[in-house]
Amino acid sequence: MPNHQNPIKSPVIPDPAGPMPEAARRLPLSGLTVLTVEDSRFASEALRLLCQRSGARLRRAETIATARQHLRVYRPDIVIVDLGLPDGSGIGLIRDLA
Repeated sequence: MPNHQNPIKSPVIPDPAGPMPEAARRLPLSGLTVLTVEDSRFASEALRLLCQRSGARLRRAETIATARQHLRVYRPDIVIVDLGLPDGSGIGLIRDLA
């Protein structure tokens, strides 16, 4: 009979420069800050879970205006931008960040 109680293990990311600490292998985004600019609650929740399980800190904005306020205060490592937001296209925000 198969053992269905085996826990699912996080993927191990190899480091060509040398061995990685165990915590870094389990949390590949540890120490990074992610800003998501997304008006969908479902997409935001999925991104929150992804960040939580990967070790990243998450900041959320539902509009371009809110995202710009966040960006005046801090610089995230990663920005994920929805292109169709209530107050306009996310393309302009992406251009500004580039």
